[in-house]
Amino acid sequence: MEEFIITVPKYSEVEISEFNSNDGFMEAYVELLKQTIELLYRVVGLRYFDEDGIPQIIDKDEAVIGGNMTRLIKLNVSFLQNVCERKLEICNIISRCIAETYVNIKYILIEGEERVKRNYIKNSLITEKELWDTILSNIRENDGEVLPIEDRMQKSIQESFEVSDFDVEEVKRSSKWKSIKSRSDKVAGEMFYSVYYGISSHSVHGNWQDILSHNLNKEKDGFTLNLDWKSSKPQSIDGPIGLNLDVLKIFNDKELSNYIPHDILKESLKNLTKYHGCLIESHEQWISK
Repeated sequence: MEEFIITVPKYSEVEISEFNSNDGFMEAYVELLKQTIELLYRVVGLRYFDEDGIPQIIDKDEAVIGGNMTRLIKLNVSFLQNVCERKLEICNIISRCIAETYVNIKYILIEGEERVKRNYIKNSLITEKELWDTILSNIRENDGEVLPIEDRMQKSIQESFEVSDFDVEEVKRSSKWKSIKSRSDKVAGEMFYSVYYGISSHSVHGNWQDILSHNLNKEKDGFTLNLDWKSSKPQSIDGPIGLNLDVLKIFNDKELSNYIPHDILKESLKNLTKYHGCLIESHEQWISK
């Protein structure tokens, strides 16, 4: 496995202060995002892979965190790809997914109890249970005849329950897994849900605000359709960068405290967090000119 070294930002504070275009800031933001993604890969490799890069066998509790960290990496890579392809509309959708994955990881790490992880798993099986009940109802209505597609679906659902260590009858409609707002308030403060998570809901659900902002042009007598993509701005990249850095900090503290690179990671995250703040401040000053 590659040796850990302290991560250094690409630009100095002096160089940032001399940026004179939005493109300059975008390049710096993209490079910082890439550095946070690289660190996500590194910590996952350190925690869940052996020295030869082979995935280790982990238990279900470890899989909850490790699986979510893997999801966070994949979402970030997709986000980065769409930033580079200048598709802000898709970035906004992925950003919301990054936010919820961040909340889940941090919440589970902070709570740290087995029941929290079990509630997380159980909550995800409610939809499967509802589908199971619907299939059973259809079979009863058809005098016990099971269609091939129903048989396949039942087997798939049973497999999901077995792997998750739950019996089908254990799962009811209610769940002790906290709402996304409650989890967000716990790990990121009360403003996070309404400002970051809530606003990005427009993009996920296709609300009028998203349609108006990205898919229509306002004309004097009405509207015209807008099939052009919009480019990302530095402000749209701030969120994922900040969330990645925060997840890395708590993952380093909770999961890697006994690993040799812990202190190197801590120093790297300190450097990148300070650098991120400098970028934000400098960009705000530039757009205010």
